Amino acid sequence: MIPNEVTIDLGALKHNFFEIKRLAGSHPGIIAVVKSDAYGHGMLPVARTLESAGVDCLGVFEVQEGIELRRAGIKVPILLMMGITSDEVSAVVEHGLTPALFQMDIAEELSRVSTQQDKVSPVHIKVDSGMTRLGVWCEDLPNFLEKLAPLKGIKAQGIFSHLAVADTPDHSFTELQIERFQDAVEACRRLMGFQGLVHIANSGAVLGKKGLDLDMARPGILLYGSSPAEGWPAAASFKPVMTFKSRVIQIRTVPPNTSISYGCTYATKEKSTIATIPVGYDDGYSRLLSNNSEMLIRGQRVPVVGRVCMNLTMVDVTGVEGVVVGDEVVLLGLQGKERITAEEIAARIGTISYEVYCTIGKSNRRVYID
Repeated sequence: MIPNEVTIDLGALKHNFFEIKRLAGSHPGIIAVVKSDAYGHGMLPVARTLESAGVDCLGVFEVQEGIELRRAGIKVPILLMMGITSDEVSAVVEHGLTPALFQMDIAEELSRVSTQQDKVSPVHIKVDSGMTRLGVWCEDLPNFLEKLAPLKGIKAQGIFSHLAVADTPDHSFTELQIERFQDAVEACRRLMGFQGLVHIANSGAVLGKKGLDLDMARPGILLYGSSPAEGWPAAASFKPVMTFKSRVIQIRTVPPNTSISYGCTYATKEKSTIATIPVGYDDGYSRLLSNNSEMLIRGQRVPVVGRVCMNLTMVDVTGVEGVVVGDEVVLLGLQGKERITAEEIAARIGTISYEVYCTIGKSNRRVYID
């Protein structure tokens, strides 16, 4: 068996959940975002852990994720943040899911199916306050609400929006979005007697104390131990949940001027010891890390040399004493006193920690510890 293994620390996940609750204060409930397989951490184990810890609601992207959670026995409310299509309405009603609502044709179909089954389906109205992505545009909201109010079989249980730059402290656009959203909430209250849940605070807003005077907070990346951006002192109290490990499968000593891997992009400058690791871009270890990253072996950082292959990567272990086949290699996580973070990997390849977690987590065998 390939020795690659992603370890998910559910104890760290619980720690992060309670740390979010501490930062959010006693008022807001928590909608934990577990979409995209919980950012590569495994949706079902993460959801079960959060439900047992007392989470108020789970946020997923699409209907199939919600159905999977229900079939696994998850009882808490599940918010479908993408919304739904007309052919998904029956499944939503059957499984008691809560869709984001921003399309009148979907509202009418949901009303029809729910009334037909003598049910009342909860929805959260999605307002676009500035992302220009999904939702009812603020200017169109009064007309939308006027048509929504008389529909039977639907209960507007919540209203929400999403912040575009909450990961940038004190950005003026965040204040503008919050102001627009507050106007939208008032419109809901005035035009249809709305008394439901109000939420806008994502991970950045939790750290920046924005939108925490509302009913719910909706963290994602913080649950998994990463800050949405650098420069947040409060993020230091969070614990990384994911570790990615492999093992050395071959060692060889080579002379100077020995080229390594495809394209001969690296050649040794002196007599060197090269270790081969069975990890490559098929395992979520980006090809952009070629000659541009480090791994941990025996508690020391060693450089990646040559191009990252589909299933193999080479590192120079010349300065590390006693390396043998079978030695543990840490690509993401802690070994000894050294740690490689998702943020470090992301910075090297010009992306964000979210993508690093998703690609590594979904591409490898996962083991869960607590």
